[in-house]
Amino acid sequence: MKNRIHTCFIHLVYYDRTKEWYKRVLPFDIQDEGEGYLKFDLEGTDLVLLQAQADSIRPLPYAPFFMETENVEKTSQELKAKGVKVDDIESFGESIHGCHFYDLEGNQLLACELS
Repeated sequence: MKNRIHTCFIHLVYYDRTKEWYKRVLPFDIQDEGEGYLKFDLEGTDLVLLQAQADSIRPLPYAPFFMETENVEKTSQELKAKGVKVDDIESFGESIHGCHFYDLEGNQLLACELS
């Protein structure tokens, strides 16, 4: 194995509706899109949305990764302005501050500023 995470997947039960939410909320270009998947064009690790292969799944109760931002306060306000549920900004040690936010299916996501 290589010392690198290549791709992160988020499985969505209500794929079409929630995919549109991601396209509206996240400021990323789309690299590829097809039947049941969408791949965002990011630096480094890929982020792929997939149609879940089950009728129901439990939403992610934790953020398995974070999206880096240069200004977490601005990012938090921008997400709230788009109607996204956003938690208060918190510290994760001395050099990381971030806010959790949630997609339409309740999956927890995280945006963090490194200082």
